[in-house]
Amino acid sequence: MKSFFLFFLFYLFLSSNLFASENVIDSIRVDGTQRIDNETVISYANISKGDVYSEEIGNNVLKSLFETNLFSNIQISFKENILNIKIQENPTINLVKFSGNSKINDEDLVIEIALKERSVYSRSKVKKDIEKMLTLYQRAGRLSTEINPKLEMLDNNRVNLTYEITESDIAKVSNIIILGNSVFSKNKIKSLMRTKEKTLLRFLSSSDNYDPDKLEYDKQLITEFYNNNGYPDFNFTSSIAQLKANTNNFEIILNINEGDKFNFGVIDVESKLKKIDPQYVKAILPIKQGNIFNRSLLQDSIEQLKELAQLQGYSFIEIDTNLLDGNEVNTVDINLIINEGPRVYVNKVNISGNTRTVDKVIRREIALTEGDPYNKFSINYSKDSIRALNFFNEVEINEVRTDFTDKINLEVNVEEKNTGEASIGAGYSSSADASLNLGLRENNFLGKGQKVKFDTSFSNRRTAYDISITEPYFNNKPLSLTSNIYSNFTDPANVNYETEDLGFGLSSSFPLAPDRYLELRYSLFTSKIKANSNATAYENALSGTDTVSSLGYSLSFDRRNSRYKPSNGFNFKLSQDLAGLGGDSYFYRNNFEFNYYKRLSKRFIGAYKLQGGNINGYNDKYSPLSSNFKLGGKKLRGFKSGKIGPKLGNSYTGGQYFYLTSLETNIDLNIDAFDITTTAFIDVGSVWGLENPAYGSIDDKHEARSSIGVNFNWDSAIGPINIIYANIINSNTNDTTDNLYFDIGYNF
Repeated sequence: MKSFFLFFLFYLFLSSNLFASENVIDSIRVDGTQRIDNETVISYANISKGDVYSEEIGNNVLKSLFETNLFSNIQISFKENILNIKIQENPTINLVKFSGNSKINDEDLVIEIALKERSVYSRSKVKKDIEKMLTLYQRAGRLSTEINPKLEMLDNNRVNLTYEITESDIAKVSNIIILGNSVFSKNKIKSLMRTKEKTLLRFLSSSDNYDPDKLEYDKQLITEFYNNNGYPDFNFTSSIAQLKANTNNFEIILNINEGDKFNFGVIDVESKLKKIDPQYVKAILPIKQGNIFNRSLLQDSIEQLKELAQLQGYSFIEIDTNLLDGNEVNTVDINLIINEGPRVYVNKVNISGNTRTVDKVIRREIALTEGDPYNKFSINYSKDSIRALNFFNEVEINEVRTDFTDKINLEVNVEEKNTGEASIGAGYSSSADASLNLGLRENNFLGKGQKVKFDTSFSNRRTAYDISITEPYFNNKPLSLTSNIYSNFTDPANVNYETEDLGFGLSSSFPLAPDRYLELRYSLFTSKIKANSNATAYENALSGTDTVSSLGYSLSFDRRNSRYKPSNGFNFKLSQDLAGLGGDSYFYRNNFEFNYYKRLSKRFIGAYKLQGGNINGYNDKYSPLSSNFKLGGKKLRGFKSGKIGPKLGNSYTGGQYFYLTSLETNIDLNIDAFDITTTAFIDVGSVWGLENPAYGSIDDKHEARSSIGVNFNWDSAIGPINIIYANIINSNTNDTTDNLYFDIGYNF
């Protein structure tokens, strides 16, 4: 019996090996290839000579080859130890076309699809592309749009792919029904939503288009509103969007549960960082015991704590937020625990999207390099610095995890914008005549961040030329060098003389510290005034040529939280110039400028701005009129540029002294997407003083001028548009006011 059992096992072993040897793949044969090599097909099949063939392995080969999306048909057979793979390659796309689309153009559709010309056709990819295009139509409110692909077979296994599109009408929202509300009215809740109901007055708006993504955003807005007004348990019990019978209109039904109203209870702060005092933190936090629960204020408190920790040198912190049931009814106790988080370092800094700008121009604005400790403040500062270059439409810095727990990669993604202007343009200003502008400007020359400018402007009273070149990083160091040459000829209509200025300048600026900058400059120019035959005595006194050779500097302090759009902090600039190092003019000039920014609320930012200066002669000389300070236009809004202060006959001379102060706040119009800035302002300023007695008696009273108004700035496609509307509060009888000032059409 034992011998029989051993014999049986030996038989099974021998049979299995004989069977295995009969199914060993001795050769692999591929038929039907045209563009793809046989070896490539075998590698995609994940099989090799010497493998034992089975039905399961054959199915795996089929699956692997179909997953490549390169083949339309595959047949597998195994005979006489030969694995036969017969394939039919997918065709190559010769042309992609769209038909029937009139509401969305071809260019927008091409962006959505993956299958392009010269790519390999695949049914699965066509299906995915159709889904993407339908999503584009759905966002436009055309929910019933249909897209059918059609193939036109060509020779050499090529096809033309045509998407036949049947566009539907826009689905509108006819009614929004709110159920379950008692605290806030239905109209209040509807006012929060971006989706609006269809009305006769909304025929030019798209806000009544039905968009499921926009509806989800509306639900988020409503939730945030309730959470910020004392209702942390608010939720949607259901949300239904149903199509009305025999119409293209949707009815939206939102069923909500408001929950109970809560107040903040006990606020407790625990700090495990030595430099962070819990009592001080509690005192400065915007959340206070007894106030209505507000989730956005809680989030602001967390962000404020992070900024405070970063200022104290803590780059790695963790803040645990615990919401606890309060001892009193309908209160929420807050327990904030501040602890040092795990240390994280920068592994790599990767830059993408810069098709023109070289990497080093972007990289030198990034405050972190490989190996530096991760610091959120430095990342935000770097983002602002890159945006301040004004080379890009969009700038994003994303933090990407790596295989190492203590390292991250920084992905800097930018979107290039046009930085060059080859312009033949026209302009009009209410403070000047119509003019013709010809120029060539490049703010990012050869993608290296250099600035080159050649501008000329012609009008019936003025001709000006200006050429300048700036290298912001000389010798790859933060040393900026600028040189310029200019010429300006004016023949004002209201005076009996003409002026001609010609000069050049050199300047260099560099940082003394992260928040301190020094600029050194030299300029040499001549100012020639030629009186006409019918000039008055004091106009003849102006005649002559002044040669001004001056050396100066500016020292700047910048403590703003952002150079791009500051919301907190200040910057201060002190400038001094001395003329008399050559030339025939001897004077010294002092200027200062101070700007302070403070966030007044979540939406509003306030600014206080102050400027002042003086100019005086020395060495028994008087400062020339061409060097005097002038106000008006954009400096002291509501008054014509250069036409306030001391006046000789019909000519405004400017003055030796000036000051200008402004109070401003932004007006939140929710139009940032168009790069529009709107500011409400109050300006107060004055310019006075003429020390040369040869000018005779003049009206030189030191009186404050003031105005209040709105300043509208739009960086439009045709160029900058600046509109100022100001109401004059105080003025002098000699001043020329300008309630509406505008510059339109700088270039096109």
